[in-house]
Parts: sequence; C-alpha cells; structure tokens
Amino acid sequence: MSIKSNALKQYLNIMIVIILSLLIGGILNGLHIMLPWMFGPIIASIICIKIFKLDLSKWPNWLSNLGLIILGLEIGTTFTKRVLKDIQNDLILIVLVSLLIILSVFIIAIGFKRIGKVNFETAILSVVPGGISQMLMMAEENKRADILVVGLTQTSRMLFVVVLVPLLSFFFKEPSGEASSQPDIKPLTEVINLPQLIIIGIGIAITYYIMKKIKFPTRYLLAPIVVMMVWNLITDINFTVDNWLMALAQIFYMVRIGKQISELLNQLHGRIAIAIAFQNITLILVSVVLVFIINIFSEHGINQLFLSAAPGGMTQIVIIAIATHADVAMISSYHIFRIFFILFIIAPLIHLFVKKE
Repeated sequence: MSIKSNALKQYLNIMIVIILSLLIGGILNGLHIMLPWMFGPIIASIICIKIFKLDLSKWPNWLSNLGLIILGLEIGTTFTKRVLKDIQNDLILIVLVSLLIILSVFIIAIGFKRIGKVNFETAILSVVPGGISQMLMMAEENKRADILVVGLTQTSRMLFVVVLVPLLSFFFKEPSGEASSQPDIKPLTEVINLPQLIIIGIGIAITYYIMKKIKFPTRYLLAPIVVMMVWNLITDINFTVDNWLMALAQIFYMVRIGKQISELLNQLHGRIAIAIAFQNITLILVSVVLVFIINIFSEHGINQLFLSAAPGGMTQIVIIAIATHADVAMISSYHIFRIFFILFIIAPLIHLFVKKE
C-alpha cells in the first residue's frame, strides 16, 4: 500500500510540475518574454521544490531523453546539403574558435585555482567546458582532484548559461534575425508519414546503440542529428519539428535542468561559489571578446558567432539559437566539433597531465 501511495504521489508531482510549466510558459509566451518554454519549466521546477516542497527526485529520465531526441531531430533537420557545404567552407573558423576557447580555459583555470584555493588538477577539470562525464571520470581516477568541486563547478555552468547567454544573445540579435534555417519548410506532422517516421526511429535507435557501445557522450541528442543529416543527404524530404512538439520537448528536458539548478542553489557558497562565478562569467566574457575580433574577418553575424563560441551545453545553446532565429546547423557544428575535440584530444591530454602530476 505504501509503495502504491508513493508511486501515486510521485505521479501527481510530475503532473503538477508539467501543468505549472505549461501555465508559466504560456504566460511568458503571451507576454513575449524570451525563451518562454525554456524558462517556464525552470521556474516551475524551482517553485515546486522550494515553495510547494514537492519531491521531483523521481522525474522520469525517459521524458528528458525524449525531449532531447525531439530537439536533436530539429537540429538535424537544419543540416541540409546546402548548409553542409557552407560548413565545409567554415571548417578553419570552427577549428580556430574551438582552439581559442580551450586555450582561454587553461588561463582561467589559474584564476580559479587561486580564488577557490584548490589544486591545479581540480581547477583544470572544473573549467573545461563540455564533456562533463569525462571530467568527472578523470577526477574520480585522480586522487588529487576534488570530485565534489569538479562536479559542482561543471554542473553549475548551466545556471550561468541559461541566465547570461540568452540575455547577451538577444542583445546581439539583429533586428531582422540572422540566417534562419530554410524558409517555407512544412512541419513534421504535415510531411512525414508513419512508415517514414518508423524508418527515422529505427535509424535513431541503431545510431544510439552504436554510440552507447563506444561510450560516446550526448548520444540522445547526437543520434537523431546524425540520422537527420543522412536523411537530408539521401532524400529531398525536408521538414521542421512542429512548434507544439518543440515546446513539449523543452518542458520535458528543462524540468530536469530546473531540478538540478534548485539543488545547486543550496550548495553554492563561500570561496568555491566565488570561484565558480568567476570562471563562468569570465568564460562567457572571453567568448564575447573573441567573437568581436573574429567578426572583423568573418561574414557571420555577432549572435551566430557568440552562440557558436559560448560555453555551455549544446542543448541549451541550440534552444537559444532557435529562439533568436540564428543558423542552428552552423552553431551546432561548432559545438559538435568541440565535443569531438574535447573527447578525443583535450580529455586524453588532461588525463596524461593529471596522471603524471
């Protein structure tokens, strides 16, 4: 009876936070507030945990993963043949931006070390953007690294990303909007039939399985992106994900982010809190300075370059890109390359360094 009662309570808590997310998101949307379906679930989660004292610890992972898959589909639909050709022309810029961001990370780690009074192993594993699971695994393996500080710092970055990056992005947004995807593309529900949807679904499942076997990160997001890139290359059937599906996807995913932010608010205090604020704000400011310099030599707009260089999770950045009508495919390509760069080059180098130390 107790088990059934707890299950019912958890189910009610889930329904309450979803309904509240829809309500707050709808209000923010009606008031034309930026990113209503991103901020709505975050605010709803914090209200439910802090004010209503609801237990959201059992928020279903499958809902968040479903949200990621839908977001991945939307990102993947922007990778058309034309866009992929444009990305090839920008390959040098993509590599350059990634290298400069990673270089700045090592400099910022020195400041983090001094402010937080931590050793360099902890500082470098805390500051590197992206690859959170890899950084935590290396912190666990290295006896000198403080895994609690690394985990708190890496996780807290999303708090700064969801607050500062949207504000700066909307400030940089051009009045007419930057290069959006392709015009006049119909939504998924009007273009794709059931057999085609099943083929896409099978493709995502197979790609996810392969990525899981090789322990590739962010696979719920990247698997549908890869499948849609292949789909766009071999078919002429282009579509975009329906607005209502995108709103649901953001709610399913951002409730989890809101839950994590709520938990982080209780842990951020003292020198570590100051060090975390320093490294996150500095990383974002470095991205801004870098973008203004690169903009002199590039034809891309400030907002697109900023979102391409900004530290933070690819999912949050892409949601902001969609809202500001930036070039989602181009911005995604920068972050996907950074994931590969960190995973296959930076992470092994850091691992060798901290192991040697």
